[in-house]
Amino acid sequence: MGTQTITGRWGLILLGSAAVLAATHEAFAQDERGVTVLEQISVEAESDDILVQDGYVAKTDRIGTKVDTPIVEIPQAISVVTQDQIEDQKPRTLNEALTYTASANPNTFGFDTRYDAFFLRGFPAHYNGMFRDGLRQYNGPSAWFKTEPYGIEGITILKGPASSLYGISGPGGIVNLVTKRPKEERFREVEVLGGLHDRAQIGVDFSGPVNDEATMLYRFTGLGRLSNTELPGYPDDKLYLAPAFTIKPDEDTKLTILGEYSHSVTGGTAAFYNPAYGVASDLYEGDPAYNDFTNDQGRIGYEFEHRFNELFTLRQNLRYSAVDADLEYSYHYPVAGVPDLQRGYGYYVEDMQNFVVDTMGQFEFETGIAQHTAVAALTTR
Repeated sequence: MGTQTITGRWGLILLGSAAVLAATHEAFAQDERGVTVLEQISVEAESDDILVQDGYVAKTDRIGTKVDTPIVEIPQAISVVTQDQIEDQKPRTLNEALTYTASANPNTFGFDTRYDAFFLRGFPAHYNGMFRDGLRQYNGPSAWFKTEPYGIEGITILKGPASSLYGISGPGGIVNLVTKRPKEERFREVEVLGGLHDRAQIGVDFSGPVNDEATMLYRFTGLGRLSNTELPGYPDDKLYLAPAFTIKPDEDTKLTILGEYSHSVTGGTAAFYNPAYGVASDLYEGDPAYNDFTNDQGRIGYEFEHRFNELFTLRQNLRYSAVDADLEYSYHYPVAGVPDLQRGYGYYVEDMQNFVVDTMGQFEFETGIAQHTAVAALTTR
């Protein structure tokens, strides 16, 4: 589609700093002449909560073992798309965010913003390999939960079978999306993007403590977009709102509430007519007058953690999500004895809801010189 960001070659004016309007806490010092010298303050967008990052490098994650573990110690192939890479790449879809990931093929179906559809190690992973914050994310036949890249702070790709940790999943692996979480440091970001096909997008991301003790934290991420695409009558519009709130009454207890609402309108048809298998044409199947795919989705859930003592820590993650899909599509087909192709139309409505709970106990103990971390978990879907 060739979208250009405002930091790209178009040289559009940056209306809001994409990095930091942040840090209201000013740090300063005086030199020997009594001149005030402001110290540089750098505030990163990632929370480093369940995924610890340093630039393009991920240090620690939970996806490979379900406990915080340095990635270099996990005996399985893991790739991570970090917050810095997402910010630099500016992907429009989850598929684009996975473009540079080894063993991932997000381009099987070509240009298609309707779904997050990709393969891992040659196997489809979009139905049984999608996870969000360690919980399985279910998709219906057409009601798919679509990912907004601006709302995540990282992607972890665990390659190979993972049923021992996460139940039935594809042999190619799983993809875990890490939602943006509240930060203890004040963070303010406004991002404005523009590009080809009348693309205009604005995003906001605010986070910080609610009180002076920093026992309550918040984050609000929002995005609005109006855009056409290279396909006629195929929009790519979205409204995205994602609030989050964390309560930390003490060092051993933490509750994080994560929510999201998204309304998107894309094209319902993203294909060209193929007169025979392996034969392509430049005839677009869609009808600009009948080509809307409206998707309303939402999720609400929490992550709770309490450390009872040095031996035992209890965690519980819960999420309810729902997707309402309203799809208009069209196609061409030949009729014997008729020289021109005929056009057919379809209409599909689907509602999908799911509820997932994962309760886990983590035990840390020693036997002689050996240190152990044991996990017992129960997942309900």
